[in-house]
Amino acid sequence: MMASKQPWAVDDPALDVDVLSLTPKIMRVRGMLSHQECSLLRLLMLEAIIYFGDSSGHVASRPGANESSGFGPFERPLLRAQDSDHISFHFAQPPNFVRNLIERVAKLAGLHPNNVEPIYHLYIPGSMPPNLHLDNFNKYLWPHRHFSVSLFLDDYADGGTVFPLLLNTFGDSAGTTSLALESREVDAWQHILNEERLVRVASDNDAYAHRRIDASEPVFFRQQLLQAAQEMCRHGRAAQMPVLPEKGTMYLWFNYLQNGEDDVRTIHAGCSARNDYKMLGAFFLRDASGPFREHEAFWHPFQRREHQVQETQRQMEIITVQKFRLNHIAALFELERKAVFELHGGQAAVRLASFHQEYARRLLHDDLEKLIKRQYESMVSEHGLTAEVRWSMVTTDGSFF
Repeated sequence: MMASKQPWAVDDPALDVDVLSLTPKIMRVRGMLSHQECSLLRLLMLEAIIYFGDSSGHVASRPGANESSGFGPFERPLLRAQDSDHISFHFAQPPNFVRNLIERVAKLAGLHPNNVEPIYHLYIPGSMPPNLHLDNFNKYLWPHRHFSVSLFLDDYADGGTVFPLLLNTFGDSAGTTSLALESREVDAWQHILNEERLVRVASDNDAYAHRRIDASEPVFFRQQLLQAAQEMCRHGRAAQMPVLPEKGTMYLWFNYLQNGEDDVRTIHAGCSARNDYKMLGAFFLRDASGPFREHEAFWHPFQRREHQVQETQRQMEIITVQKFRLNHIAALFELERKAVFELHGGQAAVRLASFHQEYARRLLHDDLEKLIKRQYESMVSEHGLTAEVRWSMVTTDGSFF
């Protein structure tokens, strides 16, 4: 697509910066991560799932493990199970190359690295976004996310971020909807959004008023907008422009207008890739330094929470992560081998494949399926949950790899 060149204050000649949209304002920065950094970051996320709860020396010394990062087995990222299709990661003790990445993002925005809230995500193929949302909050949730960043860690055929209220300011093939032209509805939403942000709220949930659209949304225009965003996800790459997956590329958008108002046109949804496991970083650039409350939702496999409600949530998410791990183990093995091949070459990937065969036999021997079911049944008995545990260690064609 056509993009507007803009002389941003970027002193790194390796970075290629374009403005892709003015309403809302969206920038693209190519070359933000090297391909090696992308591979290594994917590897660290994958090992946190594949070897969940396993810090044995056997795992730590597997082919390709930690050879480039110096990242120890006890410093894996903390986890959060957003749902059965989506796992998030937070590096409480990030390795040096991740620290360097955060510093690069902060420098580009003219911020201190402590103002950057980094989170990383893994999505399964083919799922639909359950909601549309803004990244900023009511004024009483602070510090504010002035800018949002998506950092893609691989190339995917689709799986972009869609903005159904984006106006086609450059007259090219950006993904747009007819709803973006309904200025009366958009202006009314913009007005109430900025009126309500000044109201003191009783809970964090209240602070998201008018900022999130899900299946229970009562306002008809917003219902239509969620459906339009899901259609953009279904129709692939052309409908998802301009924020498209591209390895090492960063997209940044402005959550506020120049007059300081929240910009309702930044409402967006992340599409899953149709055939790929999508992995990316989502950074929020704040107007003050952390630590940030959002990171408190992430947990360690072996560290109990002090408060019972939080510990119950952790236990429920542990079961979800274990189910995710076993449902997708063959694909996760393949993704790990791909990352190791990119980092260390074919011989390391072949040795890792042999290790995977051995590790799979170990999982079967430990009968992890029965353990997860026992944990789940205990949670159901105690908390009255309703769901069904399903998992498979083979791909749909019946082969393990």
